[in-house]
Amino acid sequence: MLSVLIPTYNHDCVVLVDELVRQIDELGLNAEVVVIDDGSTDMNILAENASIEQTDHCRYIVSPNNVGIARTRNKLMDEAKGDALLFLDSDVFPVHEDFLRRYVDASRDADVIVGGIDYRRGEEVMTNPLRLSYGLSYEVRSVTRRQADPYAAFVSSSFLISRKVAQVVRFDETFDRYGHEDTLFGSDLKKAGLSVLHIDNPVYHDDGDTSEAFLSKVRIAIQSLNMHADKLDGSSRLLALYEKLDALHLTGLFSSFFRVFRNRMEKNLLGKRPSMFILGAYKISYLCCVMKL
Repeated sequence: MLSVLIPTYNHDCVVLVDELVRQIDELGLNAEVVVIDDGSTDMNILAENASIEQTDHCRYIVSPNNVGIARTRNKLMDEAKGDALLFLDSDVFPVHEDFLRRYVDASRDADVIVGGIDYRRGEEVMTNPLRLSYGLSYEVRSVTRRQADPYAAFVSSSFLISRKVAQVVRFDETFDRYGHEDTLFGSDLKKAGLSVLHIDNPVYHDDGDTSEAFLSKVRIAIQSLNMHADKLDGSSRLLALYEKLDALHLTGLFSSFFRVFRNRMEKNLLGKRPSMFILGAYKISYLCCVMKL
């Protein structure tokens, strides 16, 4: 049995669930869809998602409080009835009409299967040029490129894991803020000697955040990196860069750079043509500020 597990927070995932149910029926799969709402505050979205409970093959669970993505994913593991667990973020959508079948067919080939990420192109999706530019530059990768470094390329937005493996490696619940819980999960898979296979089965990442909201998430993720630096040592490229700068006694200079040029960098990043080089400079200089604090 396949359990499709979706954590959500203030996001309408009815369209995603309907597509999954359509595939379950058309492909004749023995499967369930379990959605856990992590204490959403938007009453309209809660009302929309409530219809999932009445949908075939589905269960919908509402948590009274927001406990964070790591704890919610672990709860989904415990709630699942299937032998194979497919995790999907609530803001994704399958690219292929046989999306579930592709995961099922690959399920015996490795301990963990990762399908990949893609983005919709076109003027209608250009409302957030920063998020799209970042995604196309760093998240959309070929299978060959991802498999060259399978643990570092692990992403939690779409992956399949067996129930047996999920009992060995779980998400670290001290990560109660946005960012890097999947970085540690990929590192833990490697430490446990578990195999990760990347396949061509992407989901569209339909992130509706504004550029301002995405940049705020970037800062929160860097704060999370700082809080968990001891656990993420050796698995974060940004943290590795910080350590090199620290060894050269340059972190103070980069920290000052952020304070002086923050407004100029943000003007570019929130504009129509954001520079990924500037985003990189923004991230490492902000990390230097946070680590100094």
